[in-house]
Amino acid sequence: MPATTYTQPLPATWTDAMRWPADARTHRLRAKAGAKLVVVAAATVLALTFRVSALSTYGLSEDEINKVHAIEQYRAGRFGANAEHPMLMKLAMWGSVSLSDAWNKIAPSDRAIALETALRVPNAVAGAATTLVIFGVADLLFGAAAGAVAAAIWAFDVNAIAINRIGKEDTFLLLFFLLAVFCYERAKRTGSFDLGRAQRWYTLSGAAFGLMLASKYMPHYLGIYAIFNVLTDREPGANKPHRLWFYGAMAAVFVAANPAIVMPDTWRYIASYVRGDMLAHHGYVYAGALYVTNVPISSLGVPPTYYLRLLATRVPLVLLAAIVPGAIEMIRRRSERGFVLLRVLTVLLLVPYSLMAAKFLRYALPMLATIDLIAAVGLVAGIRWLLRKQWLSIATRRTVAALAVAVFVAGLVSAQQAAAPFYSLFQNAVGARVDRHAAAFPEQTYDYGVREAAATIARAAAPSAIVVTDAPAVAAEYFRRDGRPDLVVRSLSSGRVTSGGSETWVLVQDEHITFENQWLVERLRARQRPWKEFRMDDVVALQVFRSTGR
Repeated sequence: MPATTYTQPLPATWTDAMRWPADARTHRLRAKAGAKLVVVAAATVLALTFRVSALSTYGLSEDEINKVHAIEQYRAGRFGANAEHPMLMKLAMWGSVSLSDAWNKIAPSDRAIALETALRVPNAVAGAATTLVIFGVADLLFGAAAGAVAAAIWAFDVNAIAINRIGKEDTFLLLFFLLAVFCYERAKRTGSFDLGRAQRWYTLSGAAFGLMLASKYMPHYLGIYAIFNVLTDREPGANKPHRLWFYGAMAAVFVAANPAIVMPDTWRYIASYVRGDMLAHHGYVYAGALYVTNVPISSLGVPPTYYLRLLATRVPLVLLAAIVPGAIEMIRRRSERGFVLLRVLTVLLLVPYSLMAAKFLRYALPMLATIDLIAAVGLVAGIRWLLRKQWLSIATRRTVAALAVAVFVAGLVSAQQAAAPFYSLFQNAVGARVDRHAAAFPEQTYDYGVREAAATIARAAAPSAIVVTDAPAVAAEYFRRDGRPDLVVRSLSSGRVTSGGSETWVLVQDEHITFENQWLVERLRARQRPWKEFRMDDVVALQVFRSTGR
């Protein structure tokens, strides 16, 4: 059978070719490519809009103040600050803050960019960029339809938005992990017909893994992906990365994006941090109880149901519903590369993280991305299954499928609208029923209220009054901004609440209840009513107690 036949002679010039009627198959491919581009562009724009809007709603948290101080050190040429974390995100923050400072010098005061916004913009942009990468991974492994749905889900994912809007390293970690996966999967596909070109993709994957490690010291993600490749490709032959190029690119990019790693002071700092020498207080509040977070005694730590409860009570119900057909596909098509990846990520993210003593909301970000991929696959599979049911009329099948999609989209949109701007407080209907006061995860407040309390106290406090809080760096920064550097800030976990006859202000946050301050807080709440409370919607984020010292 001939490979190709033509019904008319080949054109003499490219201009002649352009005048020909487009081949039907080529036209369809171009239409599909155009549709993909429109969907992904729209999803990315929406993702960015949700993530950058009203970024200064929350004041700075303790972790973010550490980043501010690191930027100040970087400006002075000292790059060992905040050394328990890599530099990449902090370098991006430094650039963003510097640009905002330059803008604020020439912009009207009502258009000035707040420090909170400038510090968080890099994370918001990285979170929006993850939309593109999630689409790329899903498109390669599950098809264009699943890719488009996954991108849309990620854009509206209220839990992902909440984490992308704070200045923590997890957003950058996920972005570059997924980018590394995309490049590797592209290399695998390309290597089936062009090994030379595939090596370029493998090298790019290694570079992306280097950026991942320069975002957060989480090398076990390399191990997770390595296990996946062992399970799916035991004999890759020549279609595998050249080790020198792959690991060389990883190491070179890691050091280039995180040069502090070669400084001896950084290693001493990391060793001290790992030993726990820098912990001023201990404990983590979850569901009304205080738990240890020490790795050697993980069995006494935060219960292993933490992440399961998080997913069950905070993921929109339409996503949880779509996971069901997605899980069925993971079993039915269990030998396919993409579905093996979903199973590996589900097990190796959820189980080890659940067994560790320390658990935090932001650690769930890779789990959320995995959930979004499973839900995207499930929705596409469910719609296709419905459209193939011959015992229903075509009109009925299309109507029901359209209604299913409409309900799914409405669920995502309504969740996003209901959550804004306090995305971290979102609960689905299950969560609202079992935790009416949204008290199970106090960490969700992210030090909200300290900025507002500092402004209020700055106007009312006597000279050299004492302020006691377990967000001391945050309070001190806002007192300085409010023109009250005379106020003395102390740690609540130090055990000292009052000092002689001095006026004392105590800031109490459930997210900062520790073993060191638990008794003091209980005693304080039993003895007097708060002078003022600061709320996020109906959730009390911070209480202020005042003692005149008389």
